[in-house]
Amino acid sequence: MSAVLSHHETVSQNRVVRSNRSGRVPEVLFVDLDGTLHASDLFAESLVLACSRSWHNMGRVLLAALRGRAVLKQTTAALVTPDLRRLPWRSEMLALINELRAAGCRIVLATATAESWARRVAAHLDVFDDVLASDGSSNLKGRAKLAAIRDYCQRHGFDEFAYAGDSRADLPVWEAASQAYVVAARPTVEDRITASHDNVQVIVPSPNSWRGLLKTMRPMQWMKNSLLFVPLLLSHNLANLSGIGAVLVAFVAMSLCASAIYILNDLLDLSADRRHPIKRFRPLASGTLPLSSAVMWFGVLMVGGFSLAFGALPLGFGGLLVAYVVLTLFYTLWLKREAVADVIVLSGLYTLRVFAGGVAAGIVVSEWLMTLSVFLFTSLAFAKRHAELDRLQREGNFRARGRGYVVSDLPMIRTLGPCSGYLAILVFAFYSRSEQSQTLYANTWALWLICPLALFWISRMWLIAMRGHLQEDPVVFALKDRVSLLVGAVAGILLAIATIPLTVGVQ
Repeated sequence: MSAVLSHHETVSQNRVVRSNRSGRVPEVLFVDLDGTLHASDLFAESLVLACSRSWHNMGRVLLAALRGRAVLKQTTAALVTPDLRRLPWRSEMLALINELRAAGCRIVLATATAESWARRVAAHLDVFDDVLASDGSSNLKGRAKLAAIRDYCQRHGFDEFAYAGDSRADLPVWEAASQAYVVAARPTVEDRITASHDNVQVIVPSPNSWRGLLKTMRPMQWMKNSLLFVPLLLSHNLANLSGIGAVLVAFVAMSLCASAIYILNDLLDLSADRRHPIKRFRPLASGTLPLSSAVMWFGVLMVGGFSLAFGALPLGFGGLLVAYVVLTLFYTLWLKREAVADVIVLSGLYTLRVFAGGVAAGIVVSEWLMTLSVFLFTSLAFAKRHAELDRLQREGNFRARGRGYVVSDLPMIRTLGPCSGYLAILVFAFYSRSEQSQTLYANTWALWLICPLALFWISRMWLIAMRGHLQEDPVVFALKDRVSLLVGAVAGILLAIATIPLTVGVQ
């Protein structure tokens, strides 16, 4: 159990708030599992895991749901086995259990979780004297749990009991207990039990779910949606106020849908994230954001994004947003595990943003821009994969979990990535001398000068990646990197010079 405790100390707030403490050790303590003993929801996690593994599992889960929650839990328990070593165990509760056990208190795990899982938890932690859990006919929650606890106390000769829980469903059990332990309950629940009970100990205060939600939404990643503005910036009509307004609305709509997908991605990647040295601190993986809240906000954000898209923008943008969401879902559920295909899809998603920005503003996006975008974003997608594999290599691992790559693929990625970037520059060089650019730009020589700048930027990005310093999405990195921003500013100046007629030009 010490290994479990030390693992969770890295993600626990390690705060214990106790009030109205009587100082008397209870005869028996019944401990809830989900949200109390650990900071997540074992049933919800396993349900997501089972459905994400195969369509066959999803069908079995849906059929079981029609037969009731108890049957659904048993069916899910038969389909998947949760990784108990990586759960976000609450160090505060484990410390309390050890303290009471040492004082002679009997500890019983009392949970609505499936019995097979509950017994695995008891064996894993080795701190429980007995287990009460749901079986295929009853769901041990609320008053059903209270009835099971009273029956247990009667059979074992206990006149009273203590209970540790976290949810509104635990109120009947707390009210019947001689001593109530409250763990990370919602403020309304915590206030109600502390006001109505004479002997309450708040082991973990109410969590700040809003902070966890904001972090899971990843607002920093919204910067990638600034690609929507590219067609407008290149349209030679920056005074198009209606176009600017439309792209701003499109930015918000796509950002809301993107945040919804990030929430879904974190739900599906819980197991993998908990094995990652950095991602294990994400709110869902660490338990600071409840899974139920994540599911609710996934729906709210998705509905909000589509409402904006179809209510305030051209129908074509709404269609592209649907394509973006569907393609992203396919990527999340399947394509991200397929080597090379994942990179092509990522490149396509970036390019789709550029095209969608043109549709929102009513601007025709040229084939030149689309082709350049495909090659450029393919290079950056390879850079993202390179960063992940390079980290694995330095850690002594050989395969990326949940990905289709092994460390030995690094030489290939180091070849394909820079080459894709240089092809994008070649496309731009050809465009700078094309008939279309001669028509649109007064000084095409300034366009050509952007090429060496781009060569420098692509080469520098890959040099950073190969040195192991690229630790995040390359597009987000570029939008925060000073050198990248300077290169972008100089390129913008050259683009303006190319656009504005000069009295003296260079031929």
